[in-house]
Amino acid sequence: MKKIKIYTQLLLVALLTPVLSACDQEDDVVDIFTGKTWYMTYIAVEGQNKMYDFWQGNEEARTQSFKTIVGDNYTLTFDGADLGNSIGGGTFSGKVTSVNVSGSWNANGENRTLVLETKNTGTDADKYLGKAFVEGLKNAVRYGGDNKNLYIYYNEGATTKFISFAPQRNNQ
Repeated sequence: MKKIKIYTQLLLVALLTPVLSACDQEDDVVDIFTGKTWYMTYIAVEGQNKMYDFWQGNEEARTQSFKTIVGDNYTLTFDGADLGNSIGGGTFSGKVTSVNVSGSWNANGENRTLVLETKNTGTDADKYLGKAFVEGLKNAVRYGGDNKNLYIYYNEGATTKFISFAPQRNNQ
């Protein structure tokens, strides 16, 4: 009888351990956003994973835009701290092709909302991809991903798009 009681207690501990350890479901926003330079990999419509056709079939303009995806172009760096209650925030800066972007950010790790308040960004020389990058940052509503992939979602009319980022491996 004593062995059955011990086995029952061990079984309860084994079953409850995963349940109790899985209660913390919010993101560590400081770990996700800070400590790295993010570079854009593509911009797509939510639910898709291919570059959106900003060029509307104009292959020459598309080729010219893709040539600008080099070096420090289309990059972002976030600095910040944990503000408590699963919220992180601070400042960000980055480069498009001909303009720099900067401002403040605030992200909520529970519901993944993201607010980017951009400062005077100006108009980028690339009127397709550069413009979309700047507008995406200005209209950010939420984020997805982790410390290896970052997705910044934004609304453009009735369409939700996202900018996909990966950590920059080396500064060029």
